[in-house]
Amino acid sequence: MTSVVTNGSLGAGTGPVPPSAVFSDRAGEEAPCRAGGGSLEEPLGRVLRNLDTVTESQDGLGAGLEGARGGSADEAGSGTADEAVAAEGSIAAEPSRREMILDAASALFAERGYDGASLRDISRRVGISHPGMLHHFSSKEVLLGAVIDRLEAHAQGLLDSADSIASSPETLIAALGGPWDPRKHSMALLATLSAEIVDPGHPGRFRIARLRLVHEHVLERVFDGLEQRGHLVAGTSPKFLARSLFSLLLSLTVREHTVRELQTTSDADPIADVQEFVRLCSVTD
Repeated sequence: MTSVVTNGSLGAGTGPVPPSAVFSDRAGEEAPCRAGGGSLEEPLGRVLRNLDTVTESQDGLGAGLEGARGGSADEAGSGTADEAVAAEGSIAAEPSRREMILDAASALFAERGYDGASLRDISRRVGISHPGMLHHFSSKEVLLGAVIDRLEAHAQGLLDSADSIASSPETLIAALGGPWDPRKHSMALLATLSAEIVDPGHPGRFRIARLRLVHEHVLERVFDGLEQRGHLVAGTSPKFLARSLFSLLLSLTVREHTVRELQTTSDADPIADVQEFVRLCSVTD
């Protein structure tokens, strides 16, 4: 399913037909909603255009999932010793003001939604003035774009890890207790924004919708890999399982941040629930 594109427009070049055109018949209609504005493409845009040709070289789940935390094993292992020392120092350094704003915005968007959190709310949480906030992000829409950039980087890490996760049902079960953990902040943020984008006017509508499709695509690749290894129950559909599992993950995320707070006993474990889902549709050695 590849055709060569040779014009010089943004994102063009020799390569496959953009999978985003497969994911959505309205690809390209989305509003900019990105941190830097202008014509810079969002990080996952490159991934969407190259999904059919991406290959993974991770040797195990630990190396593969490193990308989901913001960097790849290859990136971590390259460069000189001096660069490695500099990188180590940057990790230990205090977060930048911009990162603090993004942390606060992510938390408030997860708790209240995009419409329910104002720039003044976010600036108060960070402890800076409103003009100070505007120095870093000129509008709430631009700030939302930067928050979604982070979610896309997380999804790209999962995409890079798909083949490693598909090595066995046990490996998928481990991943569901890690980067897809319904108790984690990234899932809470994605669940809240996913619910909000039923509003056609939401500025992040297309990017969040495509992001959900990417998560489903990653899980479909994982289930395809399990099927090829003889680990799926006969007659099951990887595409259906992927959609169902990600819907379950979002539902459990909402439950963790609503129903859970009303319970005096913890009689439901979201990790156990998603792991049971995998066990029901898989065959182990």
